Amino acid sequence: MKKLIALASCVALAACAQGEDDAAVEADAATTAEAPAEESMAGTYEATMADGTVVTTIVDEDGNYVDRVDGARVEMGTVAMVNGQTCFNSSEEGSAPECWTDGEKAEDGSWTATNDDGESVTVRKVETAS
Repeated sequence: MKKLIALASCVALAACAQGEDDAAVEADAATTAEAPAEESMAGTYEATMADGTVVTTIVDEDGNYVDRVDGARVEMGTVAMVNGQTCFNSSEEGSAPECWTDGEKAEDGSWTATNDDGESVTVRKVETAS
């Protein structure tokens, strides 16, 4: 499940105003964030896991992410490009960063991301109404 969330994290979920608890965790995550990537990864993404679970990841301009499954927050932290990989660093105490290598974009705009353990997910950026 953690990998599911980390990947869903795979390309990001913005720090939406979620309440005091979320804001406190997000503020803490922001203080430990790595420097944001030169090219912004901000946006909303959907990652479809091998078992069909869809994880929505929202990444904000500061490199903070929130992962949600069926609307429920399952993980949050920071995301950055490191050595050509998208790396998620969960705010969960004791967690290690999880990095994903993005494949080429398909005609539909989706791509496959693969972590260092060989787990793959299908990712697509979601257009959201302003």
